Amino acid sequence: MFTRRPVTVVILAMALLASCSSGAPGPTPLPSIGSPTAAATQAPSPTDASSEEPSPSEEPSEVPEPTDEPSDEPEPSPSEAATQAPTLAPSPTAAGVSEQCQAANLTGLKNPGRLTLSTDTPAFPPWWGGDPDTQYPNEPEGGSGWEGGDPYSQEGYEGAVAYAVAEALGFTPDMVDWVQNVDFALAFAPGEKPFDFHLAQISIRPRRAEAVDFSQTYLDANQAILALTPNPIVGTTTIEGLKDFRLGAQTGTTSFELIEGVIAPNTQPSVYNDNTAALQALQNGQIDGLVVDSNTAIFMRDAILEDFGTPEPEATVVGQFDDSDQVDEVGIVLELDSPLTECVNEALDVIKANGTLDAIYEEWISAGQEIPFFE
Repeated sequence: MFTRRPVTVVILAMALLASCSSGAPGPTPLPSIGSPTAAATQAPSPTDASSEEPSPSEEPSEVPEPTDEPSDEPEPSPSEAATQAPTLAPSPTAAGVSEQCQAANLTGLKNPGRLTLSTDTPAFPPWWGGDPDTQYPNEPEGGSGWEGGDPYSQEGYEGAVAYAVAEALGFTPDMVDWVQNVDFALAFAPGEKPFDFHLAQISIRPRRAEAVDFSQTYLDANQAILALTPNPIVGTTTIEGLKDFRLGAQTGTTSFELIEGVIAPNTQPSVYNDNTAALQALQNGQIDGLVVDSNTAIFMRDAILEDFGTPEPEATVVGQFDDSDQVDEVGIVLELDSPLTECVNEALDVIKANGTLDAIYEEWISAGQEIPFFE
């Protein structure tokens, strides 16, 4: 029995579908590498400085010249003077990363002094939020041509992670630029990249790591199967039982790898350029089940396919795959041998240690969903 819950993201889904219609403007391809601009720096937060040891490079505080004028301020007692902490200038490591990983000291940026980030378009919830028709602060005037969501909104799980990593490195939102990737596989193809780093639920795989750098993981994702509720695949509980159904997934994804390597269906699986096309195939009855990560499956079920005016749910997440079937660790993508890779890892360590990553997960990723595991 399925529990139908109100979904506050239905309006977002309507915007997503509208933006993917044939009347929407086409996506802007990834631009060429930007020319350098003046470097910008950010002062670390003074609230963090008290917990850091002073850097050897810090200048000592100026000592006031002696004066014969009496002071109105009472002099502290010897015991008070011994316990009062000296006032220090903000530490260069106040953001939690090493000094060489602070924004002002980073090398290898595509646009010195600025951080150039990237994701795919369309940008799907719950990974990305916002409205492409909204002019967000720090977004280029007139919009930036995104579909589905808008990274400049700083919303969605990956959107929030991207800006949290940027902040840990010392970049403010007005120092962050975004470029679009119109082909999922281009992000981890060999060659020079027009971005400093890229987030798009890309699983860390040895073959991919031959062409690009990966950060440490920022998400562990399970794959799942989404189906229309009347389809006979609903109720299947074993991987063996999935073999006789028509399955599909986006090209170049671990979802498609799972179909071929774990399920090994008796019918050739269908492959699609993106999840929009794959979902349309599911709705058209061309496939029985769509393989996507579990959180995307939940969003598609509740925010795109659900019609609250009917007595039964239109779609069902049939089940999900255990880690033993496929470990799916998701990492940030950087150019091969990028000097930024270790700094991005340091920033991820910071947001994991201070609870920021957990808070982002709680805000944007569906919780409390009881999806059975395939046996």
